Amino acid sequence: MDESTLRRLRAKASREDYSSMACLAHALHEHGQSVPETMRECYGVDLPLEFFVLAEADLSLWSDLMVMCTTQAWRLAALPARGGPVTADPSDGVERRLLALDPDLLPLGYPLGTKSPSWQNREVLCYRLSELAAGRPTVFSLREKTTRRDRVKRRGDSLLAVLEELHLEELREAEREMDDWDRGGEEEILKAARELVERVEELRREVEAREAP
Repeated sequence: MDESTLRRLRAKASREDYSSMACLAHALHEHGQSVPETMRECYGVDLPLEFFVLAEADLSLWSDLMVMCTTQAWRLAALPARGGPVTADPSDGVERRLLALDPDLLPLGYPLGTKSPSWQNREVLCYRLSELAAGRPTVFSLREKTTRRDRVKRRGDSLLAVLEELHLEELREAEREMDDWDRGGEEEILKAARELVERVEELRREVEAREAP
């Protein structure tokens, strides 16, 4: 990949156009840049380590964690050896609309827990670029049909913190409803809920281990 082509792709790349961002990310990967370096060039800030730990995980992890991930950031982080970044835009337009509402938001995903809002107006978890620039992986949320920026609320200290709370609440709900279940199946349900809490804790420990000097 020659420098003139990279300059052209950099000049063309826009968050409003997923395909242009994917073409740039693909070129940067091919040029030898690491995933963190590529993501920094795409977004102008360093993304937190938790993002890369989750991006490296098998895609089945997301369904296990009851989160449907968004398109842009996660797909840009996929290396060509793993089939990415896909240049065709597979999004449904929600990310572009949220970008128009508040360009500081970087959408991450939609939680799918039993206490999550209706699918017709999903909750969207997001980083803020300004928070990331300050070294804070704070996660915010809003409903996908929100039209007011003041409806964006702080959700947690990090994405993994939010996921951990999601699964702890699912576990608490399962424990509260134990008496209403078939006794033969309740232990399996509780076991599955506990395993998801432990999976998030494992991911947090992996982040901590990789952050250690």
